[in-house]
Amino acid sequence: MEQQEREKERQALLQFQQSVSEFQKSVSEFKQSVLEDSQRWEKERREMNKRWGELANKMGTLVEDIVAPNIRRVAKELFGVEEIDFSVRRVVHHPTDKSRLKDFDALLIGADAIVLNETKSTVRQSYIDDFIAFIPTVFEYLPEHTGKRVIPVFSSLYIPEQFVRYLTANKIYAMAMGDDTMEILNYNEIPRP
Repeated sequence: MEQQEREKERQALLQFQQSVSEFQKSVSEFKQSVLEDSQRWEKERREMNKRWGELANKMGTLVEDIVAPNIRRVAKELFGVEEIDFSVRRVVHHPTDKSRLKDFDALLIGADAIVLNETKSTVRQSYIDDFIAFIPTVFEYLPEHTGKRVIPVFSSLYIPEQFVRYLTANKIYAMAMGDDTMEILNYNEIPRP
């Protein structure tokens, strides 16, 4: 009888050990599965961030492509600037410090004026402040045009009223989508140079 009891205990212990072993295997497989899922999710997150970045860049260039022909039109119709040179997404290196460069969203050069455009798909105060800070330095990048009047235009598909007021206070034209085409929203509020 005692031997049968021992045999039962031994069998129970073996079953318990087998159950523990199976449980450990399950835990190990679960950990591996979680690790693989985590790695897959991280990869998917990186891919999604990349796609969002590409979409944001595409949106930015799309807005620039809408703005560009309108810069030509307003330069001529509103400011009387006859185009000599026009470029979109033009990168200019500083003439004396090649490590400094400026990316002009749209730049129209006339005989006596430069229409300097900054285009953003979304308007932010910091974007406007950066543009304000750049305007006085434009001739550092374009010294061959020193002395020409600068007509600064900040463009987006939509510019909220508070930003139009801020641009106006800083003598920068605000260009956004109107009913049919892009319009200068504060043309009458800024004296012509």
